Amino acid sequence: MRLLLLLILFQESIGLKTVTTSYGKVRGITDYSILGNDKFIFKGVPFVKPPLGDLRFSMPQKPDKWEGVLDASTYKAACPSNSSLSEHAQNFISEDCLYINIFTSQYCLKNKCPVIVYYHGGSYNLDSATMFPDKFILERYVDKGTVFVIPAYRLGVLGQFWLGDKELVPANLLVYDAIEALYYVQDEISNFGGNPNDVTIMGHSSGGQLVNALGVSSYVDPEQELFQKFIVLSSYEIFELEHFKINNSLNVAKRVNCFSKNHQEILKCMRNTDVMQILQAQRTMEDEDTAFFKSLIQAPPLMDYGEKLAEIKKRVPPRKLLCGVTEHEFEKYPYREGFRVEGVFLDFENPVETVTYYHDNFFNKTRNMFNTDSSAVFVSTATYTEAIVNAGGEVYLFETRQKPYSMHVSDMQYFIGIHRELHHTSDMDILDSFYSQMLVNFTKFGEPSPYWNKLDAKEMNFLALEIDTEKGIGPKMENGFHKELVDFWLVDMMELDKNITEQKQTKGSANGEANGEVNPTPMQINLTTLGSPNSTEVILESTIFITYVSPIPPRQTTYDPKIDEDQPVEGESAPIYNQWWFYVIIILIVIIAAVLILLALNKNNDPESLPLLA
Repeated sequence: MRLLLLLILFQESIGLKTVTTSYGKVRGITDYSILGNDKFIFKGVPFVKPPLGDLRFSMPQKPDKWEGVLDASTYKAACPSNSSLSEHAQNFISEDCLYINIFTSQYCLKNKCPVIVYYHGGSYNLDSATMFPDKFILERYVDKGTVFVIPAYRLGVLGQFWLGDKELVPANLLVYDAIEALYYVQDEISNFGGNPNDVTIMGHSSGGQLVNALGVSSYVDPEQELFQKFIVLSSYEIFELEHFKINNSLNVAKRVNCFSKNHQEILKCMRNTDVMQILQAQRTMEDEDTAFFKSLIQAPPLMDYGEKLAEIKKRVPPRKLLCGVTEHEFEKYPYREGFRVEGVFLDFENPVETVTYYHDNFFNKTRNMFNTDSSAVFVSTATYTEAIVNAGGEVYLFETRQKPYSMHVSDMQYFIGIHRELHHTSDMDILDSFYSQMLVNFTKFGEPSPYWNKLDAKEMNFLALEIDTEKGIGPKMENGFHKELVDFWLVDMMELDKNITEQKQTKGSANGEANGEVNPTPMQINLTTLGSPNSTEVILESTIFITYVSPIPPRQTTYDPKIDEDQPVEGESAPIYNQWWFYVIIILIVIIAAVLILLALNKNNDPESLPLLA
């Protein structure tokens, strides 16, 4: 008995800390403080069962209880990722990766501190819950009186596999992982010194997408029991069209020899396929630019299947939000031709037609005015923050403009300790000294600073965050958050969407849907060249032609009257049988038909050409 007591005392003295949960005892590590506020880290605590075997592509399930003491002194494996987008691959990966990491302190164990749950980014394809510096989190968050939590979630096809059958595989699997982590926090965080009634969720980039989707959903936590506040950084809420997700999932299945007309057979095969084969198939598709497991779809648990975002924004829970972007986001990144902008339009009445018209008419003209990826961040930020304010919530909006640059991920050095510059300027050091404190203040008090004005949806006021001591520049409030850009998408393009709807209604009343009639609608949009000292105005004039001949979403074509001004107008054209090219086409058709008949006759006796039996 004495030996056991001495062993326990020895473990505590070398830095081990034990906590009792509903599932069993957990032993983490201690970071001692000469001031008496020791800090503790519990790494790799299971919050669901490992998603192995039949649990691959299944809903997360509560973990099993264990006997004895669980070692939580080292990180568990990162979730499988093999993306060509990452320069820093995770060293240790396994499907057995759904664990939660908890950072707390002696002070919080006594006083029940506010909780931050941080969801990592990485386009839902890469990075992990184990990649952040412990020391930074302890100093910037735990020392300031918060409990910091980082859960893992399934990545890539493992977290987004979707065949279109909700009874077979749930859509948005990774979101269920994220929600299950919140249930674990609700049930267990008090054992680690956290207050389950004071939880803030936080995310950057795709982690911010996930957090924003949870924060505005009226399905996930409408009573605000799982979390009360949320922090969204450098995020754009773009949902992928459902058929893209299905096609990509089937493409992966085909590449690992699991394709079948029977979806149950596909699922069974995919569950029995080695995970590294699946990752390699996804990696190959990424390299070919044919895989997009980088967005969620409009489906449970966030919303009903295909529900319009415009309706969702009308039912946003009135939470508190701290939302930030960087000044240039993706502007310095190489342009991605495959980037889909459809998600920007998914709360329009006619997203497909609007996207097509944008690409056909405005894409090249606006490309130099605003980067499409950056536009998605700024427009999404404007629309969702406005929706939260209109729902009665409170929003604090800011934009980081710190020199020498402020792009996507450049702010991560200030709030999570990665992508840090080797040589900080003194101005960067000043920003570094209080950036994370803004997040802590918001978590603890519901506002980042008493001098920071809440967002007014009409003014779109925000804090411009920049330090330049030589020029006397400091943080200041400004109005008109990316006004020119937001007006283009949400005023001009909304007017286009309205015009398309009116076209449909006019054609419907004239019963012209089935006969392929075209109904041109002129449109003019004014674009202001951003950054020009003279604000040069560019006038774009064109006409929409939309043909309705099938249930497939129509693709728009455009017509410029200046190009064809010498052609006869409608009503003056000669009959088709008087046109010379009419007879040329007839002759070609006859020749082709004759050749095909001869080929068919010659192949009838060729056994190699006969169809195989099913």
